[in-house]
Amino acid sequence: MKIKDKIYCKSIGVNSRQLTKRKSYIVEEINAENIRIWNDEGKLRWYSKFYFCLEKEPEIISIHIDDEIVEDTESAIEVTIEFSDKTKYWMTFTTPKYLNKILDGKSYFSSKHFMIIKYLTEESIKSTVLKLDEQNQLIESCKKY
Repeated sequence: MKIKDKIYCKSIGVNSRQLTKRKSYIVEEINAENIRIWNDEGKLRWYSKFYFCLEKEPEIISIHIDDEIVEDTESAIEVTIEFSDKTKYWMTFTTPKYLNKILDGKSYFSSKHFMIIKYLTEESIKSTVLKLDEQNQLIESCKKY
């Protein structure tokens, strides 16, 4: 990265009002670990280089709930996420009550692609996917098709 480069936000971290994931910014100043840009609030601020990259990441084009939500507290639902580069990932959403059923008689449960939320609703599933994406944790929480 160098001064006047167009860079893209890849993670907003704790800067939810200041940065937008995938939005482009222009580097105004740079040092060993940080860059200075005009943020979404119109302020010239320093941020870690960690939050940016030179290429725009693919965008989410769809979040598809693959199963019918019958019971909002005692089920598991598979969800497919498709990106603008045609890659697809999936993950399973479940609730604490359903996890308790899975654990009945077992000492542990381990799964990389399970997301536990309080209620299974379209809104809670989609907002969780978007929040994970915003924090750059979505891909690691999913399995690739």
